[in-house]
Amino acid sequence: MAVRRGARWALIATGALIVMIAAALIIAPPYIVRYALQHYLAAEGITADIGNVDADIFTGQISLDHVSGHGPGNRRFSIAHLAVDLDYRPLIDHRIDLSAIRLSQARVDVGRNADQQFTIAGVPIPGGSGSGGKSHWGFGVGEVTAGNVALHYREPARGDQPAVDQSLSIHSLHIGTIATWQPAQTTDARVQLRVAHGRLDLNGQLSPLGPTRRVDVGIKASNFAMKALTPLAQLGYITALEGRFDANQQLSVEYDADGEFKLGLKGQSSWHDAHLAAADGTDVRGDSLSWQGDEQATLWRANGQPGRISADGKVQLSNVVAQRAKQLHFSQKSASWNGKAQAELGKTTTRVTTHGKLAAQKTSLASGHWLKLSSAAEHLTGGLDLTLTPDETRIDTDGGFTATAMAFAIPNTVDLNSAAVDWNGKSTIRLAGNGTRIQTDGSLGTDQLVFDVPETSHVTADHVDWKGHVAMHSADLFARSAKGQLDANNVHLNIPGAPIRIAAMHFGFDGQYAEQPDTSGSALRLTLSGDAHSHKLDVVDTAIDAPWITLLQTEATGIAIDSLSAIDVGDLKTSGVHILGDTNTDSAAIQAVSMKANRFSLRDLLHYSVHDLELDGANIHTRHDTHGMGVISQFVDSMTATSGSTAAGSNQTPKTSSKTATQSGSTHAGATASSYAVDHLHLSGPAIAFVDTTTTPAVHLTGSNLDFTLDHLNTAKPDQSASYTLGLDVGAYGHLDSRGKIAPFAPNGMNMNLDAWLRSLALSPMSGYLNAAMDRRIANGVADGTLNLSATKGQLNGVLDTTVTNFRLADSATKTTDIAYGISMNTALKLIRGQDDIIHFRTKILGDVTNPYFSLNNLIREAVLAGLRTGLLSNYSPLGLLNNAKNSFLNLFRSVKDRPAIFATGKHYVRPEDRKYLALIAKAMREHPDWILHIHGQAVPADAKAMNSNDANAARHVELEQLARQRQQAVRDYLAARNVNPARIIGGDPSVAEGDKARPAVKFSLDKS
Repeated sequence: MAVRRGARWALIATGALIVMIAAALIIAPPYIVRYALQHYLAAEGITADIGNVDADIFTGQISLDHVSGHGPGNRRFSIAHLAVDLDYRPLIDHRIDLSAIRLSQARVDVGRNADQQFTIAGVPIPGGSGSGGKSHWGFGVGEVTAGNVALHYREPARGDQPAVDQSLSIHSLHIGTIATWQPAQTTDARVQLRVAHGRLDLNGQLSPLGPTRRVDVGIKASNFAMKALTPLAQLGYITALEGRFDANQQLSVEYDADGEFKLGLKGQSSWHDAHLAAADGTDVRGDSLSWQGDEQATLWRANGQPGRISADGKVQLSNVVAQRAKQLHFSQKSASWNGKAQAELGKTTTRVTTHGKLAAQKTSLASGHWLKLSSAAEHLTGGLDLTLTPDETRIDTDGGFTATAMAFAIPNTVDLNSAAVDWNGKSTIRLAGNGTRIQTDGSLGTDQLVFDVPETSHVTADHVDWKGHVAMHSADLFARSAKGQLDANNVHLNIPGAPIRIAAMHFGFDGQYAEQPDTSGSALRLTLSGDAHSHKLDVVDTAIDAPWITLLQTEATGIAIDSLSAIDVGDLKTSGVHILGDTNTDSAAIQAVSMKANRFSLRDLLHYSVHDLELDGANIHTRHDTHGMGVISQFVDSMTATSGSTAAGSNQTPKTSSKTATQSGSTHAGATASSYAVDHLHLSGPAIAFVDTTTTPAVHLTGSNLDFTLDHLNTAKPDQSASYTLGLDVGAYGHLDSRGKIAPFAPNGMNMNLDAWLRSLALSPMSGYLNAAMDRRIANGVADGTLNLSATKGQLNGVLDTTVTNFRLADSATKTTDIAYGISMNTALKLIRGQDDIIHFRTKILGDVTNPYFSLNNLIREAVLAGLRTGLLSNYSPLGLLNNAKNSFLNLFRSVKDRPAIFATGKHYVRPEDRKYLALIAKAMREHPDWILHIHGQAVPADAKAMNSNDANAARHVELEQLARQRQQAVRDYLAARNVNPARIIGGDPSVAEGDKARPAVKFSLDKS
């Protein structure tokens, strides 16, 4: 009985103990969990307030409600509900396996501390090991769900990285199984993030614990604030990330044990009100940036290698502004790009390469004070390579580029504007502190070009085509070089400070040009070589608004320029030449059909030389007036005024008397005077005209069939004589031939020795000179003769020997001029004229051109007086009277048919011996207006020998017929010049006489019916 009673009490005690233990197991766990949690949190520096704790030791479920607290740095957290399910069985293997974690309505402060450790509520979280070794506990989670969780991320400033303070809301989260003992396991994940009114949904798989962490998720974003991604962006040296984000993309991320981060992104996205700033000073803003395509990125590479980004797709931009410190500023209203791109993002270097097509509107690029570039619209095809470093920005392109309203400038160095640009080729632009370097190689077409180099040149052109290589370097000096072909239409060049404007309807150049620093490094050295051509080229003196020279067509080869001290042109061919244009008419001092120059050179911009210069088909117009030589003086005065202004501007010219100024000016001019050298000059043309308005009446001289040659003229060698030949038809029937040598610039006065032959030279057009010298005018008269003129040191010594026919002074009853012995000029002329109406005029020409009182009027007066005195004395001496009577008797009974005009072999000029005879014929024709004269030109075989003709018989016969025709024309002109109506002179067919007795002649027959 006692045993039963003891067993019963034992049984009761055991039951009570069991009940107590069971009660303890049921009631104590919440208190234990609370105590353990508070103890742990307190040990970590967190003060926590735990509301409700529910722990079931049998099921392993623990839940916490209304938990809040704060840790170091007043970092806080609050949790409305947290539930954890623990599986006991893995504990045997030192594994903590939470089969489920559920979190809702929580707010947690997270971030990084000054040591870059990740923190939760201010408590650093140590990095875990991925090893599942037996000596360590493992940790795993079967499922994690969260809802309405707010994360407040804060990170202090670090170096160039600004502080971060950003909130992110996890609307919902679901993560599958994760276990440290299965680090390579892939689990499903779904996340919905909320920031303000935006959302970001992620749905995919991840592997967060292996040596290589991976994420592969789909992304759908709507109005998501990019600022929430700042903590992640800062890992790529991005200091600011703002704007709203819309996307439908697939994202893949890998992060390996070496810290390398890989990202892949495919799909489409839009970034509105975008702002991105990087640690290197790059700052990008835009209204919208949209992307559709595939992008791959690799960041945080080993050994500090730069991150890489590649993309293939389409980009559209709107109102983008990008800048990099004070080095670069870029803006664009809109742009659309389709192609491929790659980028390297280093800590100090950023490189972007693209290949595709770009269309943009209102683009502007500026680089400090080194470069400005803008356009209204542009299209780019091909490749672009952009490299940004702290010291330099480099842009390389390879492809096509078109733009409208384009402007390019290097401030204070060059300014270029064009209505349209079309470029195809390669280019390199380097912007750095030591200047801007630009290199191009390709073809360029521009419309409405304006190119300005301050204080150097201003160029405009309707259209320009260029093909070749260009290099420019803008620093302290603006160095440039180019090699290729240039064609431009309607080009205008103005040179600031110089009274010159150059224009061409078309201009082309093929060669190379450079302006590079000289050996001193303080100035540029110009070099140029190549060939050029132009159409309607005008060089205008802007001071008088008249062209220096106008050329219709021009071709120049062998051009070589070195430092402006040496300018050479191998060959120059032009047509439609106008030299020294008039200020108020379309005429010019010289107009020529063509001009050719060979081996032209200019040294030190002072010394001109040309080996061979030929002007063909020249019309020459010169004018002498009270201001000088007309147009020529205007151009000379313009040059003098410009030079004077320059000298005045220097404030270095002292005031002196006019005589002293003249002397000093001469000395100065001698030290820096220009020089001109012509080895051979040939000038031919149909017309020459000279007008002298300083006389009354004005002198009007006209000529034709000009043929002029000049050899060995060199003003740098003033004692050297130049030789010349001149042939010129003067007036309607006159002709002048001359040849000789002259040194017009000899230092002690000119030296010369020349001969001239005058034929049928009309005197009345020169009446103004006689009127100025002797107050008498010429009504009529024709001169034939010779002039021999020499000068030594400016002392003239010459003889004019002429015969003058049909000479008459204008009526002047009140004017008389004494010649000699009280005989007046009118009386003297009557006495020496004779019945053949011929005056033999011979006079010396003397004078000193170096004398400041030398006068052309005095020279003419003294020559005329001396000639008339000589004529009187010779005609009325006993021997002269007898000779006149003999000639009159012989001519009285001679028929014109019996006496032809004889010519020298090979020549067609009227001989002096026949002048009186032809003068008699002219007088008879004037006195008998009903007579008709028939003339017949004849050539002989001796003419061919005299002309050194080696042609075949047929060609030689034609040549001789031409000579006979010229003789016939010479006689006709001789008579017509003496007031015989040319219609009364009938020319027959020229002939070639073969007989031994045949003579070169013109035969006459007179029809008196």
